[in-house]
Amino acid sequence: MTNHASTLFEFQILEGRFQHSIVLAGHRAFVQTYFLAMLIGAICYPMSRPAMAAIKDSLRYQSGVRNSVEHGLNPKQIERLLKSLREKTGFPEMRFDEMGFLRLGDRSMLAGGSATARELLIAAVDRACAIDLESHDRSSRIAFAQLGKPLVFISLATSARIEVNPIEIDFSDFAHLRGDKAVLAAFDVGFVVLHELAHAVLGLHDLTDEANGPGECEEYVNRIRRELDLPERQNYIARTRQSRDLASGAPLSQAELIFAHTVDQEGRTKRQSFNLTWDAEPVGMIRTADFKPSSVVSTNHGNRKTAPGASVASAP
Repeated sequence: MTNHASTLFEFQILEGRFQHSIVLAGHRAFVQTYFLAMLIGAICYPMSRPAMAAIKDSLRYQSGVRNSVEHGLNPKQIERLLKSLREKTGFPEMRFDEMGFLRLGDRSMLAGGSATARELLIAAVDRACAIDLESHDRSSRIAFAQLGKPLVFISLATSARIEVNPIEIDFSDFAHLRGDKAVLAAFDVGFVVLHELAHAVLGLHDLTDEANGPGECEEYVNRIRRELDLPERQNYIARTRQSRDLASGAPLSQAELIFAHTVDQEGRTKRQSFNLTWDAEPVGMIRTADFKPSSVVSTNHGNRKTAPGASVASAP
């Protein structure tokens, strides 16, 4: 139970300090103590549900890249993704703010990285619609990551409208990857998120048939790998081969991607090939579909989505 007499007394003391600080320190102290008063007021007198809903509503209609509210990345996943993206972009101050939005920090302060990766992240953060980063660990329908169905949210209170593009990430899949250190660095969580951002921001597509090659989206991501001196992906569609478990004799399906890296050794150009493999059952094979879902409008009160479950999207 709140002690209202005590609360009132605290506000009276604060008001006295508030007036005193104006005389001694001027406008800056005024602003600081004003916000302190607002904070104490929020603690002592919690906001009404409509007020809280209004704040949440305003955040929903803010564009940019953000950690999902419904399926958010946990702190370890956030740090893992940030570490990878900082290395690839050279933005050392990149972080998620208190509201879950990705901030690049001082864009003139660079620590290596790829110019192409920086251009893509800047376009994603500054674009007019929103991208939600979602965690879906141990998902049977997601191989590493995929672009989910875009959703259009419409506020009944303000009629604000925004398209949200979810990037669904299965962090657990990366534990199943096997390969040389260089090829593992060329296919980590940062690269698969960049792949999905290239879909969402630039509208690039994957291969839709069994033709060899990485496709236009991976060609773009390969430019980032090239700028970082990492092996480049050679095929979009994972090759699969059948084998048997040595202990149980059960059939196994192994998926494989091929990467290549050109290096200069003693004045001669040498092309190295790398295999990246994983067991298809716990991870899933890269799908051939290049799914570009249509927008789904949310008409429920309180911005609850009426869209059906996410359909299979193109995997990285």
